[in-house]
Amino acid sequence: MLWQQGNEYAFEVIYKRYVVKLLSTASRKVDDYDSAREFVQDVFVSLFKLRDTLSPQISIPAYLHVALKNRILNHYRHLDVQRRYQQHLAQQQMQPDDSLALQAKELETQINEEIKKLPLQCRTVFLLSREEGLPYKEIAIHLGISVNTVEQHMRKALRILRSSMGNYLHLLVLCCFVRM
Repeated sequence: MLWQQGNEYAFEVIYKRYVVKLLSTASRKVDDYDSAREFVQDVFVSLFKLRDTLSPQISIPAYLHVALKNRILNHYRHLDVQRRYQQHLAQQQMQPDDSLALQAKELETQINEEIKKLPLQCRTVFLLSREEGLPYKEIAIHLGISVNTVEQHMRKALRILRSSMGNYLHLLVLCCFVRM
């Protein structure tokens, strides 16, 4: 066959004979006309590149249609892989938020349990400072103690909580960074 020997005119005849039919087929199978044109072009390029290795008895129309079908199938496989990857990413992005919320709830429960274990005066000073947002001076007036005593109770409460929350330090750090 002349086209297999590199005769450009012979290849052009093949191209003109089959390009319209292949474009029509590709356009029906793929929503995007530009992609259909690209697939058809790829089929002809591969035919030209493989001209030396293809058998002279090959059915050119059959080769072209099978090659086009394979390109279209690969296109849809690629789209499916992309869709599944996007779903995977979306799922991965949601899971950390869910697990983070669960960890934050666990951390909050643990902190509340540890606060309950504080000595009464330490716990009262701590809660007035951290939950009520009162300054040390107001806490001192409210409880009838000195500001220095309030400071000592806060230091003691924080020391106890730091010591008892050592196992949850990674959650504390994680929660602090997430809020930033």
